[in-house]
Amino acid sequence: MEVEEMINKVREQQGRPFDMQQLIMYCVANVIMSMLFGHRFEHNDPAFQELISTIHEGLSYFSIALELFPAVRILPYFKKMAAMNIGLWMTIDSFIRKNTAACLQVCISTNLHKHSAVVHNES
Repeated sequence: MEVEEMINKVREQQGRPFDMQQLIMYCVANVIMSMLFGHRFEHNDPAFQELISTIHEGLSYFSIALELFPAVRILPYFKKMAAMNIGLWMTIDSFIRKNTAACLQVCISTNLHKHSAVVHNES
């Protein structure tokens, strides 16, 4: 499904040069989301775009110095960076929790319908 989406987006450009970075990010993220939540997001979905943007921003603030030397978090520059990372990862966590809950509801209702159909057929 995602490969078809990528091919269609490339064809829409009709041979004109364009930056594929965003398209690749969206497609890879959708493959991961499909595995995690059981459905894909449209590339123009505002929640999906916000998630990708937040992850991209979070990775840009990543500092190996914070990972190797946690004590530097008390320095103003790193303290600000750590606070930004915490806020970004809280946004990502919220998105994951919301979509996990929605996925569970769909899975449970689907299985209940299947189970009730089996029970009714056996009666």
